[in-house]
Amino acid sequence: MALVRGRKWITLTASGAVWLALGCGNLGLGEPQRSVRPLDPGESSGGPAGDDATELASGGEVTSSGVDFGLSDEPGSAPVCASHSAASELRRVYLAFAFDVSASMGGDNQTRYETKWVPVVAASEAFFAEPESAAIAASLTFFPAASQNVRCTDAAYLVPDVPQTPLPSAAFAGAIRGLNYSLGSNTWRSSTPTLAAFTGTVASLEATTAASPGITRAVVLVTDGVPQGCDGANDVQLVADAVRNSGVTTFVVGVANPPGDNSGDNLANLDVIAAAGGTERAFIVATGNPTQTEADFKAVIDRIRGSALPCNMEIPLPPVGSTFIPDQVSVTYGTADGREVALGYDPDCALPGSWRYDDPVAPATIELCGDVCGQVRRDASARLSIEFACESRIQLR
Repeated sequence: MALVRGRKWITLTASGAVWLALGCGNLGLGEPQRSVRPLDPGESSGGPAGDDATELASGGEVTSSGVDFGLSDEPGSAPVCASHSAASELRRVYLAFAFDVSASMGGDNQTRYETKWVPVVAASEAFFAEPESAAIAASLTFFPAASQNVRCTDAAYLVPDVPQTPLPSAAFAGAIRGLNYSLGSNTWRSSTPTLAAFTGTVASLEATTAASPGITRAVVLVTDGVPQGCDGANDVQLVADAVRNSGVTTFVVGVANPPGDNSGDNLANLDVIAAAGGTERAFIVATGNPTQTEADFKAVIDRIRGSALPCNMEIPLPPVGSTFIPDQVSVTYGTADGREVALGYDPDCALPGSWRYDDPVAPATIELCGDVCGQVRRDASARLSIEFACESRIQLR
């Protein structure tokens, strides 16, 4: 066994295939893996210096720096295997909030103002500002629009009041305060142009994210009433049809009137919109107790966040010169407190702390299983590392 100096690389050669392992463990060569030090200028491969250069010590870590290890032009040289790690991340999430700010949320009605507007605003501001929302970008569009002349048109909602912004952010609380709403103030807006608001919001979301493949997009419609105030567009079914045709996942949050309010059922058929958006049913938040309403509304938004955050990630490209081999991959989860947790492979996702491929035959993404998925969703600083190893790490089936 000898070291051969090529024009660009130093390659370990032997009569058979020999691999240089970088953190790959014992590859079954019949002897321990050891580190390789490049020859100093003028140093030969024989004698004490040469012996020292090829002296092996278990551990498999290269002691040199700035040296490319690869395939030499010298005949008889063998390919060199090196394990590499690549950082990966869950698919990014973009949420577009269409937020009903019509006078029925408060206006000059003290009970509604105190039991609907105040707690809903407090819960919304908390969501946009909390660190747990760090994996999300969001926009905020108020409806109806300020100008009565255009509030029933899609164009009025093409530019969000807060554009897509990484969370957490104080910009959302600032925008809500900018409405200058207070009990009985003349700044409250009238009508509920849900169809125009949704259509403009989803168009804005699509335009903003068009150049970002591999992301998750969703609309969150927050309203306290069925569509009204726009001739020919006050039918809930029209909104549902627009939601279905958009193909964008849509969550619906309905804010009920307080007990004893004589306005009747203000949330009729909102489930139709949610079903069209692929989320089955609307989340209905009861009012009457402001503290409970704030907690319930916040819980709903948190649940939407958890549903929107995906638990799969694109498999990163292997380093140049490497080939992705599905059974030679391992996944590590870096926790917020600095621990590195090795995750196990389980195609059935039945075991705790596991992951799997979307397709074991032709994998494109890595999916985190139940408990790991939940941990990562709650951990704004989660780091995922994919190691391309030199030997089989998992058993595919």
